[in-house]
Amino acid sequence: MEASDPIVVYTDGACTGNPGPAGLGVVIRDGDDRRELSEYLGDATNNIAELTAILRALETLADTAGATDRPVHLHTDSSYSIGVLTKNWKAKANQELIARIKRVAQAFRHLQFVKVKGHAGVPDNERADELARAAIDRRR
Repeated sequence: MEASDPIVVYTDGACTGNPGPAGLGVVIRDGDDRRELSEYLGDATNNIAELTAILRALETLADTAGATDRPVHLHTDSSYSIGVLTKNWKAKANQELIARIKRVAQAFRHLQFVKVKGHAGVPDNERADELARAAIDRRR
């Protein structure tokens, strides 16, 4: 893998009810290498699940040798997350979580957030959704 090749990340959060039992899913692709995360979050809102998925992805990459110096393309279907993280939307809630994400994101030299349409057949986005829902289902 070339140092200039991007690490591609897809994140998703899910909850049953809002708030309700929540989970996150993350797919990280670095060339042929693939890593998946699936975590139950307890009761949370959908926005908290979406943001926590982004945080977990960035924390995972920050602990990966050389990842912070590589281009990272982080995809999410959450308009809310894109807005509060890249468009200076003023969030009334979740400010501490947003601040944590922004602090971790500062370690990356080339981090790009990409908005994707949810449930539109994008394979890794669909997989992140499956991982988030599976985390909830495992707790039932």
